[in-house]
Amino acid sequence: MKDDADETRPGLPIEYRSGDPLASDGPGSSHGRTPKASETLAERIIVDIVSNGYRVGDRLPAESDMLQDVGGSRETLRGALQILEAQGILDIRRGPGGGPFVNALNAGYLARTSALYFHLAGATYDELFESWASIEPLMAAKVASLPDRRWKLTRLSPFLDYDPLQHSRGEMITDLTDFHAVVATMGGNRVLTLLTQSVNHIVVHQVLQRVDPTEHGTTMAHSHHEIARALVDGHATKARRLTEAHIREVIGWSREARPELMDELIEWR
Repeated sequence: MKDDADETRPGLPIEYRSGDPLASDGPGSSHGRTPKASETLAERIIVDIVSNGYRVGDRLPAESDMLQDVGGSRETLRGALQILEAQGILDIRRGPGGGPFVNALNAGYLARTSALYFHLAGATYDELFESWASIEPLMAAKVASLPDRRWKLTRLSPFLDYDPLQHSRGEMITDLTDFHAVVATMGGNRVLTLLTQSVNHIVVHQVLQRVDPTEHGTTMAHSHHEIARALVDGHATKARRLTEAHIREVIGWSREARPELMDELIEWR
């Protein structure tokens, strides 16, 4: 039975398709499509990057060599490289010594793609905040459960004695948001890391840029200090509870400062 409330909600419906969403089911099928040649070639390049152990900053082979290795036309290869550049996987440099170079994974690209889907689905900033408050405390508990206390202390030491009064507004915003990025990289679960960083990226660049967090800088620094100490000391339940409380506090400030923002659609940018 169709929910009448769905008719009044903005956004496109979210559909689940079983099987391979790119597989062709024949002409006129609504359940899939045949991948473009450039997409197929981009997948082969990704396989080569992983299987050959390319590192960040490594240059891929020359165009002529790549055509020999992966096949396809020159136009198709360039289309494939453009796809990977648009996803932030490659940095294509022009001029002498240029070519495609492997980039570090940047969750900002994932955030941008996610924001597009969120926007089209009609998702709001209130839903974004709800997701943030659900995901990041899980990561904090996972980090606290890790046994290497010395390693955690090294990574988190900048936040244990942080004094916001010693920093400019710009530095403070960077430092306060860096805390969440650092914690996200420590859990050892790459899926959770990328999901957490993606959500954090949207929160920082689409919400906190409109809601100045620096007036709460001292309180936020204290919260980060408490969370960092719980992480280092291995108190998983406490770390999870403190992280959720901290996020809820930031949500409360944002709602108070910009109540109209909560019901707005997440922007694609």
